[in-house]
Amino acid sequence: MADNVAPLQADTTAAPTEENLVFHGSSEPTLGVELELQILDRETGDLAPGAVRILKQCEQEKIEGVAAELMQSMLEVKTGVCKNVAEVRDQLAPTLRKVRITASSLGYELALGGTHPFHRSGASAVFPAERYERIMERLAWLTYQRVVFGLHVHVGVPDGDLALAATSLLVKYLPHLLALSANSPYWQGVDTGLASGRTALYGLLPHSGTPPHFGKWKDFRTYCTVMRDSKAISSFKDIYWDIRPRPDFGTIEFRICDMPSSLRDTFAIVALTRCLVIHALRLITERPQMLRGDRKRHWIAGENKWLATRYGLDALYIRTPAGKRRPLKRDLAELFERLTAIAKETGDFPFLAPILSLDQFVCGSEQLRQLFRKTGNWKSLTDDMIRRFAEELETVTYEG
Repeated sequence: MADNVAPLQADTTAAPTEENLVFHGSSEPTLGVELELQILDRETGDLAPGAVRILKQCEQEKIEGVAAELMQSMLEVKTGVCKNVAEVRDQLAPTLRKVRITASSLGYELALGGTHPFHRSGASAVFPAERYERIMERLAWLTYQRVVFGLHVHVGVPDGDLALAATSLLVKYLPHLLALSANSPYWQGVDTGLASGRTALYGLLPHSGTPPHFGKWKDFRTYCTVMRDSKAISSFKDIYWDIRPRPDFGTIEFRICDMPSSLRDTFAIVALTRCLVIHALRLITERPQMLRGDRKRHWIAGENKWLATRYGLDALYIRTPAGKRRPLKRDLAELFERLTAIAKETGDFPFLAPILSLDQFVCGSEQLRQLFRKTGNWKSLTDDMIRRFAEELETVTYEG
């Protein structure tokens, strides 16, 4: 996360060699955040292939932290390495304002969402870069089922063994993060019945979903070597797990989340994610046996992820390998209580405010459904997405 990608280049991570399988750990739980934005046609509200024009203009105006994504209707805006959530906000807010003004000057609008409500994905255009052309050759029709938008959060950890042990502990909390961020109920003008259609679509890809269980860093290295030598992957970017170690950045990367409906919710989820990693690392320090992970909890993680994909915050979460269930909201509320001390200690607690009162919290998917039930008009959804993003950028405060 330390380096921003040049505007007109795709993010090309090197093949997993022995050298870059060395985990370049972080002594602090630093943050790096990536947002995937929708580029919309101002008149129709449909996705528009504006990335090439917008990125060229960003390059001319020296706007950093903006990069291409798979489709020309997508932009990625990312931070560098941040010490806390306040710094994430302070890096993202001014960049997003500049990018939105740039897009607007070219006739486009920007919005936040996990999927577009009515776009026909077959009409999308792949960004002209070698990596994305390789993806299109490999995935064929599936390429056009990747017109989806996510939030990726990196948290620094000290070494590879701790990264894998923490990942094993944190897999059980992926449904919690997904339910809070769920913001993709519609796909090509159809209500999927899911809280997160994006998550279901991502499950079509090879090397996606819940990661395999690894006991030690050397096991992950062996996995990557086998996958590289068999030509199943050519870079870390070909591993689409919901959570994965990034040895080149020295982080755990969370990829489970939809792009939330607001920056306020985004910062809250980033704060929660960081607190979870800190909590996991402390548990491992206190109980070294946890370095081995818990395979049974890993086995039920896929079902819990599905429950959150389908029902969001209304899911009944499988709490133990013995099958005991409880409402996901109740589990989240208890999780917030356990993490409050860490959030206050790190200074991130104020950012958690939007999600702490779960009885009042409404995720993006439900917001979209409520609006469509009221208007019965697809474009009203994109108009609202555009308006809310623009208004929030005008009101969010930041240092600098």
